[in-house]
Amino acid sequence: MKPNILVCGKTGAGKTSLIQAVTHAGTVPDEAIGDAEATTRGFDVYETDVANFIDSEGMEPGRTVEQYSSFIMGEVVKRLSSDSVENLVHNIWYCVDGSGARIQSADARLIEQFSDKVLLVVTKSETLRREQTEAMMSQLLDLLPAERIVMISSHNRTGLAQLLDRALEMTARAIDGADDELFSFRNRWNTYYVNMRARWERRAGDEADGYINWGAGRAAAIALIPLPLADVAPLMANEAYMIYRIGAAYGYAVDKSILTMLAGVAGGSVAGKLAASFLPFLKVPIAAGITYGVGKAAKAFFASGMKLDADELREKFIEGEKESKNTNWKENKIEEE
Repeated sequence: MKPNILVCGKTGAGKTSLIQAVTHAGTVPDEAIGDAEATTRGFDVYETDVANFIDSEGMEPGRTVEQYSSFIMGEVVKRLSSDSVENLVHNIWYCVDGSGARIQSADARLIEQFSDKVLLVVTKSETLRREQTEAMMSQLLDLLPAERIVMISSHNRTGLAQLLDRALEMTARAIDGADDELFSFRNRWNTYYVNMRARWERRAGDEADGYINWGAGRAAAIALIPLPLADVAPLMANEAYMIYRIGAAYGYAVDKSILTMLAGVAGGSVAGKLAASFLPFLKVPIAAGITYGVGKAAKAFFASGMKLDADELREKFIEGEKESKNTNWKENKIEEE
């Protein structure tokens, strides 16, 4: 048995690009991908050794939510009525264009109608800027729990490993009941993606390192503010944005509880920043070091699948803080994003 994964959403959300990103080269031809224009009509099926990806045409302007929902659910029901388990839709990936930085009411209504089979995939997550990230997270988490939301970038190949993990879990539940078939399916899935996942993990790690260095460098620049305490709020905002972006690099939608846990468990950073405000000659290395340590702890946390405990996080923070001492942050200027 191979799972059938239906990919839908508005035209230009990056549905076909996503399928191309999670399949081996040649599965999805380049000409199937449009530049924010509709290229898929009806449903195109891309078959792989482990799954069939059903690429749906997008919801275009002028088409109502009810019409598009009926179109998608019509395919689901048709497959259901075929009376063959091989035809069933096991996952629905609803794609939302991250470059829009918000969830529109039509998206929210469609996601609600697709029930518990849906994973919300925020595409083009690399386009979200600092001031947009928290607002987007707030909207998403009002709509679905964090475990049903994945942030991805088909262009940068980030978040794709996390998407596959979530899809594997949902698909395994959908076809549970036949132990031998399930075991065989898991082996085929993991073998198919082993090399791709290794590349994605390296890219996610490199992107996370980039945000860590950016965040620490920016913290050093903020710490140069001459007024006591004036730098605390910007330092906290800088740290929060860094964590949001590191999470997105691994495909995680970061909520405030994760943000608070990382900022607190990974070093009691607020107290350190307050102390740094009263020690001008130490402000730059302290601010940069704390931010760097928090970043390294956050990277390890998301890379582990959010499984590290408080002691392990604290250890990663200390390692990162020590490592930061090898950098002259006063000379390491980071430009504003």
